[in-house]
Amino acid sequence: MKATEVFYFEEDTHKLNNENALISRIDGCLRTPKELFDVLYQSLSLPSYFGFNWNALFDCLRDFHWIGQTRVIIVHDKLPELEPSEMKIYLEILRDAALDWKLGEEHSLQVVFKERDRNSVEALMA
Repeated sequence: MKATEVFYFEEDTHKLNNENALISRIDGCLRTPKELFDVLYQSLSLPSYFGFNWNALFDCLRDFHWIGQTRVIIVHDKLPELEPSEMKIYLEILRDAALDWKLGEEHSLQVVFKERDRNSVEALMA
């Protein structure tokens, strides 16, 4: 499945705003998975049992019982500067979690990137 079939690409990610959405913003200053986990932990108010690893991230992206809003949007204002292998894992987790949410469930997950990052995301997902 192509990245464009799961992810959203926007010219201006700062326009994204929704009253019934929790918006988590990610920027490119993140160079390690730990830094990424820390930002997601804070911005998504992940539960205290979050394990700060890839498996725990997937599990939490599939269970938003602690979030009052029905939509969760992870906006990438700039791609994290992770090693390519780590970035691929991150993108696969985002893809799998977004695809796993079904219509009619209590929550949904939307993943947004800047249009300028489309080629990079698609290359990593190929």
